[in-house]
Amino acid sequence: MAIQHSRLYTTDHKYSYGPDGKWGMATAKKGLDSWLSATLDFFLSIIGFIIVWYPAVSLGNAILGFPVSASTSNLLVGVLAFGGSYPVIAGDWSLGQLGEYIFVLFASAIGWGLVGMTAVLASGVSISGSNLAPQAAVWVAAYLTAYIVVYKIQRSIFR
Repeated sequence: MAIQHSRLYTTDHKYSYGPDGKWGMATAKKGLDSWLSATLDFFLSIIGFIIVWYPAVSLGNAILGFPVSASTSNLLVGVLAFGGSYPVIAGDWSLGQLGEYIFVLFASAIGWGLVGMTAVLASGVSISGSNLAPQAAVWVAAYLTAYIVVYKIQRSIFR
């Protein structure tokens, strides 16, 4: 007589019925491997989200005239990164897609920066180094480009 279970689990975890008929990990080793893998994914996703959030939060703070201190801004980045890491562990988001997003974000920031620099040089306009609007425009374009490429078009960069 086969026992069936109605719970849905991600393919990352190898759940099955043990010899005692209870639902769970087949061995303690698989349980430890799963725990270590989830912990590593959690820390990597925190680092990834710090990389994603830091430019936006620090530039936003500078544009607003530094309403919060640098340490508070860094704390906000940490909180956003910690909170953003949960969907990666829960399986809603992919750590690989986060890596692709980071790669496309920085590649498009460089690309849009070069486009902007070329446009400024060709037009002969002089822009003050303290003007944050061009930086903001480049980062907004980069964030949008990365989102569209990785999540909307679902173009895989590394596969």
